[in-house]
Amino acid sequence: MEPPTDPRVRAAALTALAERLDALGAAWQGGTIIGAPAPPPGDAGAVDARALSDDGLVRVLGAVAELARAVDAIGSACAAELASRCTGIPGDDPARDRGYANPARLVADATRTRLRDAHALIAVGAATAERSSLAGESLPPRFAHLAAGLGAATIGLDAAETIRRFLDRVAPRVAAPALEAAERFLVEQAGEVGPERLTQLVKLLEARLDPDGVRPREDELRARRGLRIWEDAAGMVNVRGAFDPVNGAAVKAAVDGLVGAELHRARDAGHGHGHGHGHGHDDARVAEHRTIAQLNADALADLARHALGCTSVPTLRQTTVVIRADAEALLTEHGHGTIDGLEQPISIASVRALITGAGIAPLFVGEGSEPLQLGRSVRLFSPAQKLALADRDGGCAWPHCSRPPSHTEAHHLAWWHRDDGRTDLDNGILLCSHHHHRVHDDGWRIIVRAGQRWFIPPPHVDPHGVPIAANTSADRRMRLLARAMAAA
Repeated sequence: MEPPTDPRVRAAALTALAERLDALGAAWQGGTIIGAPAPPPGDAGAVDARALSDDGLVRVLGAVAELARAVDAIGSACAAELASRCTGIPGDDPARDRGYANPARLVADATRTRLRDAHALIAVGAATAERSSLAGESLPPRFAHLAAGLGAATIGLDAAETIRRFLDRVAPRVAAPALEAAERFLVEQAGEVGPERLTQLVKLLEARLDPDGVRPREDELRARRGLRIWEDAAGMVNVRGAFDPVNGAAVKAAVDGLVGAELHRARDAGHGHGHGHGHGHDDARVAEHRTIAQLNADALADLARHALGCTSVPTLRQTTVVIRADAEALLTEHGHGTIDGLEQPISIASVRALITGAGIAPLFVGEGSEPLQLGRSVRLFSPAQKLALADRDGGCAWPHCSRPPSHTEAHHLAWWHRDDGRTDLDNGILLCSHHHHRVHDDGWRIIVRAGQRWFIPPPHVDPHGVPIAANTSADRRMRLLARAMAAA
């Protein structure tokens, strides 16, 4: 196959890359500290990031990431084209002619990457490349929205491969319009959320598009459950296991509840009692120095002591496993549910079984009888309000924070004392202890614009004060998508 000779092809492929390289140079130049020493002579290839300001380092990293995404787009297109030319015919197969067993091994060697990454480059490139019909007519890419996101450098190779695998997996069971809507939704979301939240969205979207597949996947996970406990040579008792979502939800909720209580206790002791709205002096004697892993281990030990009747753990009486499901799904027994703090959806049969158990709370959004607007009559947000906030924020609302609802506390956007703020849902937001500190101590502001919550950095973090969107729960994003698909 002869390569294209039209120079416009080369220009179109590299113009965007050159522009982003220029943007990286501008970010570096603009972020350099005035008076910083120049690199030593002869070190033209050295990168001395010490010459950059704090803001400059952040901006350069952002420019580097955008450049890398643009490189991914070109690399995937080239890898797929190279693979398409590997015909298996001697003399007409670039991989075999160079001694490689298959195209992926040639790509891995040429790019100095792992074989898995080479496979991803080829697969994403093939899914986003323009095609030709048998008659030679030009056809759009198999996944046009994914191709557009990759070409615009809003998503990189990892996100593109996550979306590509999902689309290929569900395509045989989903109508074309629904598949296209799902593709467009995931590409849009991938530019806003991190890889962990994108994976969660994929799981929820697959459950919505293929509800009949939820129960078989759930049965498979349940069959893989197991737990081993042994003492090693050093005397440490090791615990290694895996739980299916239904059984694991109770374990995770209990441990998270105890850990969350310890984090809140340490925060209140360090900053004075009262929901973190006072300003006191940290006391090293009550500060929490344990890591989350150590807190998890201590919580599991406390649970064991409680079960043995040695210690009372009153916090557990306030720990709840929250199951979320659409009322229509429960009535029709067709759909799925979710468990707060876990990504894997569960079947409606499991939802029905769980809501009859102790310590399990089904949540019907907007249908509860408990008042969710408390005004100035009560300072602390009620449990019902916190459940509603968790449905909206999904956990800590700080951008890209992954702390679950059990590790958060409700913060007044308009502060209770300083601003006479009200204990109402539209004046609340969930924040973990660390990010609650950042809001109260570092000058971050939170505003509401068109129903969306935005974090405004202080001048010493971002002189321009560019708003950053708050986290939104995956369940809420799924409901918005479902309404959009229903209206289409």
